Amino acid sequence: MNSKHLFIALCFAGLAGATLFTTSCKKVKSSISENEVSAATDNVTADGTSQESQNLAEQAHLLGNGSASLRLADASNLLSSCATITIDTLGTTDTMTIDFGSTPCMCHDMRYREGKMIVSYTGKYHSPGAVIDIHYSNYSVGPSATDLYSIGNSSNKHIVNNGFNGSGFMSWNVTSSMSITKPAGGGTITYNESKVRTQIAGIATSYSSTNKFDISGTASGTAANGTAFTASTASGKDLIRDMSCRKHFTQGELDITPSGASTIAIDFGSGTCDNQATITRNGVTRTITLR
Repeated sequence: MNSKHLFIALCFAGLAGATLFTTSCKKVKSSISENEVSAATDNVTADGTSQESQNLAEQAHLLGNGSASLRLADASNLLSSCATITIDTLGTTDTMTIDFGSTPCMCHDMRYREGKMIVSYTGKYHSPGAVIDIHYSNYSVGPSATDLYSIGNSSNKHIVNNGFNGSGFMSWNVTSSMSITKPAGGGTITYNESKVRTQIAGIATSYSSTNKFDISGTASGTAANGTAFTASTASGKDLIRDMSCRKHFTQGELDITPSGASTIAIDFGSGTCDNQATITRNGVTRTITLR
């Protein structure tokens, strides 16, 4: 083979190699590893825990002191008679304590809780301009009495009521910094968020199953397996929390980017109340079960 033919052959070999390498890279980028699935589900778990805390505080504030009114097991009620609410109005800001006791207590949403949520506030949740802060004291929550996620005592949630927007909907700015330790030595999730929560249905019915919220914004943190991530709601696909569905988002898309990898989209569906979501990267889709 003369030098000219050798040069052409090497060029074709190089091109073939480059094509194979590019195809291989695309396959790697399109696949979704178990670590990334775990990072995605940990983000959803943290987001749901944060939203749940806000819903509990809102409901407890409306119910007021005592626990007798928590016995109603209707579709919207998250609490139960084992939770005691006390409100202290003697300080510079009012403080409400929701005490689930020192042993796991099953609430009406079929989730178990123990410990305390401590809420300080300048006004009720639906009062324009109100500022609400949520803290935790040995608080845990989970699907069974032996499967509890522990919220770190240094975790906090800060809520500011923005009043009504131009469309007549009430909205809140929400920031959180949380640590969530999984059961059975499963590691700890760290989670920080900056969101806008807008009530798009049920504003006239106080806290009830007719309430519906639109949630948009960003988050970041570290999954329990050590994978760092950033997250944001997809443009035009805000998350929807329908209070007739107690546990999970019913619509919207959350885009999660694990450190050093391309973005994974989590789609919560089109309105059905279930524990299923899909995660997709570059056309590769998997179904996941939410906790």
